[in-house]
Amino acid sequence: MAKTSLVDEVIAAIRTMLSESWTVGSKLPSEQELSRQLGVGRSTVREALRVLEHLGLVESRSGLGTFVVEQRMPPPRIQYPQSPEALVQLYEFRRAIEIPSARLAAERRTAEQLANIKSAWQECELAVKRGSADEFARLDFLFHAAIVKAAQNSFFIETYLGLQDTFANNVTLILGQGQLKGMLHFHDKLIEAIERRDAKAAARAAEDNFKETDVRVQLLLQSSSDVDGSKKR
Repeated sequence: MAKTSLVDEVIAAIRTMLSESWTVGSKLPSEQELSRQLGVGRSTVREALRVLEHLGLVESRSGLGTFVVEQRMPPPRIQYPQSPEALVQLYEFRRAIEIPSARLAAERRTAEQLANIKSAWQECELAVKRGSADEFARLDFLFHAAIVKAAQNSFFIETYLGLQDTFANNVTLILGQGQLKGMLHFHDKLIEAIERRDAKAAARAAEDNFKETDVRVQLLLQSSSDVDGSKKR
């Protein structure tokens, strides 16, 4: 079984435990104990816990362990776009949240939050090198979620996390309008700006990224239009 699939299965298993067995504030078993219970390696458990922490369900406390923050993800607020108009609206939504979040993250991020942002992007780059668009799309959500969390605005965080179930499907659609390798250094300038606490540069980098993404969105819309036109002939 591919490692990514195994990690996803462990994430699902732990989410079930969160909703059925553990309460908010309770301490999770150690990585070693979870590894034994789930029959997987500790590295797989560690990666699954990292994803769950990005999603705001658990929190790792140095020297103390990992604790439950939320038992369930909020229900998705945005459904998978069924039309070109809905896809455009989705990216309008992302732009409205991600650009100000980049600016605020540069101003407010902690050292730990910066490390989380960097780590999330490194995972995205590995997915690019493996040539896995689906994996990249899933991890790209965690990267952007890490930036939104670093913005430290609870309304932004709650709203953005509601996008989780829709995000990957739509990013995969957009990635199909170009070479995946083009994503390899896509967010380098954004991360560098957040690291040096340059709020204006961070917002500008986020805006620039959307300009490139807009090209792919337009290509997808054109492709959809061409297909519809062919059906009508």
